[in-house]
Amino acid sequence: MSDPQKDDPAAAGASVDSGDQSSWRSKAAMIVPLAIFFALGAVIDTSPKVDGDVIDASAYLTLVAARVLLMTGSLIFFTRQIATQFQWSVDRLGVIVGIVGALLWIGICEMQIERGGIAWLGLSPDWLPEREGVNPWMAFPGAGERGVFLILRFVLLVICVPIAEELFMRGFLMRAVEVEDWTRLPLSQIGRTGLVVGTVYAIASHPGEAIAATLWFSLVSWLMLRTGRFWNCVLAHAITNLLLGVYVCLFERWWLW
Repeated sequence: MSDPQKDDPAAAGASVDSGDQSSWRSKAAMIVPLAIFFALGAVIDTSPKVDGDVIDASAYLTLVAARVLLMTGSLIFFTRQIATQFQWSVDRLGVIVGIVGALLWIGICEMQIERGGIAWLGLSPDWLPEREGVNPWMAFPGAGERGVFLILRFVLLVICVPIAEELFMRGFLMRAVEVEDWTRLPLSQIGRTGLVVGTVYAIASHPGEAIAATLWFSLVSWLMLRTGRFWNCVLAHAITNLLLGVYVCLFERWWLW
């Protein structure tokens, strides 16, 4: 018996409204939210102004708040286009993959395999970029400001980034390299080229965690091909990020976020 989710174009990631799907807004919906994330990072300078500081806390709070506000606004603006291409559909596999993905990511990052490999080659580990590593209890001594930061940081981590990144990566990039009329390509039909390009993006956007990014991306891509459900991928991404954020705060592993 065939899988009804894979036989249903809408559930598998293809639109049933071909006119709206081919519009510029339908394509922009896949790209703009993540573009906002990177554009704000380039515009707002968070470099430390005091020796010994990791970051300019005030500027970083502004950056996180701006990202949450503008990315959420863009997702609301493009709600119709996103819903047309990817109807809401999730299952327990999304939850399972999210949990397994978090365990993989945390375990591999804690081993710091990438830095060990760089050192083995005789190169300086400083060659690999590091995250901001912001400790909220150090950067924001006031409980109120710290609370606002943590709320915004988790909204960005668990909601905005998973949706925006999956829209760009699986909604646009991995489909666009497969066929010209990419907005009609179901996720379950993405081929080898799309998978390779997606893996390259995952590594390029997480060079300091290249091995973890490769394995995590491969796991979620398996979920994508297995179920054909876009929102399953978002759910897995969100759960991984949530568990990572909780782990970071509980064990003070600030360099992981």
